[in-house]
Amino acid sequence: MASLSADYIIVGGGLTGCAVASRIAQSSSKPSVILLEAGPDPTGEAGTDTILAGLSLLGGKLDYAYQSDPVTQTAGRTHTLNAGKTLGGGSILNFGGWLPADSKDYDDWGKIIGDQRWSYKGMKPWLEKVDGHFGAAHISSDPERKYPLRNAVEAAWNELGVKPANTSSGSMTGLSELKENVRNGLRQPSYAAYPLDGVTVLTNTSAHRVTFTGVKANGVELTDGRVAKANKEVILCSGAYRTPQILMLSGIGPPEVLSDHGIDLKHASPYVGENLFDHFAVYLAFRLRDPSQNLALGSPGWTNPSLFKGMPYDWVASETVPQHLVGKDAASLDLQGRNLFEVLTVYVPPGIPGIPVDGTHIATSTMLLLPTSRGSVSISSSSPNDLPKVRPNYLSTDTDRQVLMYAARQTLKAILDTGGMKQLVESETPPSGPGLDGLTPLTSDVSDDVLRERIERTGMQHHHSGGTAAMGKVVDAEGKVLGVDGLRVADASVVPVPLGGHPQATLYAMVEQLASFIIQ
Repeated sequence: MASLSADYIIVGGGLTGCAVASRIAQSSSKPSVILLEAGPDPTGEAGTDTILAGLSLLGGKLDYAYQSDPVTQTAGRTHTLNAGKTLGGGSILNFGGWLPADSKDYDDWGKIIGDQRWSYKGMKPWLEKVDGHFGAAHISSDPERKYPLRNAVEAAWNELGVKPANTSSGSMTGLSELKENVRNGLRQPSYAAYPLDGVTVLTNTSAHRVTFTGVKANGVELTDGRVAKANKEVILCSGAYRTPQILMLSGIGPPEVLSDHGIDLKHASPYVGENLFDHFAVYLAFRLRDPSQNLALGSPGWTNPSLFKGMPYDWVASETVPQHLVGKDAASLDLQGRNLFEVLTVYVPPGIPGIPVDGTHIATSTMLLLPTSRGSVSISSSSPNDLPKVRPNYLSTDTDRQVLMYAARQTLKAILDTGGMKQLVESETPPSGPGLDGLTPLTSDVSDDVLRERIERTGMQHHHSGGTAAMGKVVDAEGKVLGVDGLRVADASVVPVPLGGHPQATLYAMVEQLASFIIQ
């Protein structure tokens, strides 16, 4: 069969893949670049232009919608793991949130791999670069886009002692406005923000494995049998689930797994697929006392077009927890004084089962920022057409369970018990539908057993997965795969530890730095 050839072959045209392809192709030496994307070009697809409309894309043809193994700690449920199967990847499916991690989180990254380029000091120039590149604006930058509950929510958190975050110093502790990656109300997908001029883009083109000459990567075999030859490097940008699968299919991974599936060992790398983490969260819906006040999306009075330019939210609270909640299972982790949870108030219930979008309810997302639980990704066969086997292992540590329960109580206090909000909110409304029988409304003084049950039966991940080809274990500090040559990873799978915030800001900054290593 005919072969393809370029200096760089990039596997995965998602958020990071488009960015790294663009930066390499635009560098002064003008190398040739081929970008391989398993999904289609989303241009013209309904729902891809705006954040709100994008909610309808989840589970559709642009979403891998991986199914996890059942998770014991979440009532044995199987979780749908959304991941973009399209050019632009997660930048087409995400909710647009643009919030970097706390400086202590980046410092932890630099410390654990022994390279200060990934500390806050090292990352700050790249974070500033991407913030300027995207022109990401606070939602309040549109003077017409002021949500009716903005002041009440701010006052509620202030009443609980949550003060404004000093974001200029890199601290995210406290209350801050959640930025979002929109321009004039429209998404900025990665392929638009990072133009692919000079890049050969092949959509609907799936990779099987990396090919080698000895221990030097020399190309990528596609699922149709063609081979794309790489003169310089192969760069994997297929995400936290697919990248470890491609590595294993290429003979790089745990020897016993490869042997079980008849795959020849190229390099023993036992940590491929290990260290999977995600931001686990519980969504709560709250019934408004008087929907005629037009406080939530779906109300007849929400007619101002500015209110639809993105997700309807403004404030995000990032907080520490009492130290006694950090258990022995997290003793080896540096969690002292770190932000362990985030609460986001949304003026629409975003897909909570049984809760109507008719202006009667608002919602909250209460999310673990630095989970101590770890899962894994493996292969189910030697075929690239079979989806990877994902064991998320959510809430497997006592620390995660205790922190999320504490965070949920803080959320209930803020919405139900503070002076301004309790005048506006009647009660918490449990989700309803198949498998949700018997749930009762929550209050801030609900018993531990009832709160734990709600989290276990309704909690879900925020689609912020990473860690499965971690720096220091699978790749070095420049993303080069250990044990072979000419192969690099440049996606969320290389991040060795969980980070707070919402990942796209960090991932773009990470890719800018990785691209600088490649170009240099």
